[in-house]
Amino acid sequence: METFKELIDKKVEKLFLVVWPPLGEKKELDIDISFGLVFHHIPDHLCIITTDKDDMWTPCLRFENTPNFTYSWSEFTSRMDAWMKSEELGSLETEYYDISKAKQFRKIVSYRIQSIELIGLENNTEPFGVKIVFDDDYIISTPISNGNTVETSHFHKNENIANFENMGTLEFKELQLG
Repeated sequence: METFKELIDKKVEKLFLVVWPPLGEKKELDIDISFGLVFHHIPDHLCIITTDKDDMWTPCLRFENTPNFTYSWSEFTSRMDAWMKSEELGSLETEYYDISKAKQFRKIVSYRIQSIELIGLENNTEPFGVKIVFDDDYIISTPISNGNTVETSHFHKNENIANFENMGTLEFKELQLG
């Protein structure tokens, strides 16, 4: 199992949104959403950057086989809206959206991870989030009350990290190789 540090310099071949259907949720920020990355060196595995479901605080990596069924990026907004309106869309299970070719993510797919920063509160050893840095974009993954949320420079700019500023001064600690 790889750790965050071991992802540095890995090239993203495909990118997915991994979503627990937001049945009846009121706000976009309440959607439990994570990024799934497929790397060049392990093309049959999906590396999901999310929040540990046991403590609902700690950033973690989870690995799965790449999904057999995926939705397209063009289906994402309409499906999220329908789930939030409690419309019946099928069984309640994780949905995977292949966003590899969407223009919002063009600075992530086919790029290498330049650095990784753990996000935490000053004087607290336990991080609550992670920032994955690419040449011209980033992924931020942070916890929400019922799971995880993400953002990039062009997607889901919900500023969830601002909620943690109320708890104290934020620290970004870059992970070092070696």
